[in-house]
Amino acid sequence: MQNLIRIDSAALILAALLILVLPLPWLVAALAAATVHELCHMAAVFLLGGNVGRLHIGAAGTVMDASNLGPGASMLSTLAGPAGSFSLLLLCQSFPKVAICAGVQGLFNLLPLYPLDGGRMLQTGLQMLCPEKAERVTLWIQRITLAVITAAALWGSLVLHLGIGPLIFAQVWICKAISRKKP
Repeated sequence: MQNLIRIDSAALILAALLILVLPLPWLVAALAAATVHELCHMAAVFLLGGNVGRLHIGAAGTVMDASNLGPGASMLSTLAGPAGSFSLLLLCQSFPKVAICAGVQGLFNLLPLYPLDGGRMLQTGLQMLCPEKAERVTLWIQRITLAVITAAALWGSLVLHLGIGPLIFAQVWICKAISRKKP
C-alpha cells in the first residue's frame, strides 16, 4: 500500500522549532490558516472531478499530487488555496490572529515561484497561452521575483537593521529555485 501522507523529518524539526519560538496562540492560528488553505485545495480538486493521490508535508510547505484535472481545473484548484486563506480575513473581528496568518499565507502563496501556488498558476497559464515559451518565461519571472526578494532582504537587513534573517530567507529561496526540478 502506498503512503498517502508523507512527512519529512525537516518538517518535524521546523515544527519543533516553531513550538519553541512562537507563542501558542500564534502557532494555533498559523496551523488553522494552513489547514483551511490545504482543505480548500483538496475540496476544489474533488469538486472538479480530480483525485488526491498523495500529500507531501515538508519544511517548505505541503505539496498535493492531484490527478485527472485539465489545465483549467488545475488552475482553479490551485487558486482555491489562496482564496480559502483570504476568506479567513472575514474572521478578523473574532479571530484576528487567524486572519493575519491567513492573509500573510495567502499573499505569500501567490508569489510567482514554483512550487508555490502563484508559480503553479503562472506555469499552467503560460502553458495554456503559449506552450512553446512557457518554461522560459516562467524562469525569467521567477528570476525577477527572486531579485526583488533579494533587494528587499538587503534593504531590510542594511537599512531597517533587521539582522541577517531576511538575507538567509532570500538565499534559501534562491537555492530552492535554482535547484528545483521542472514542473
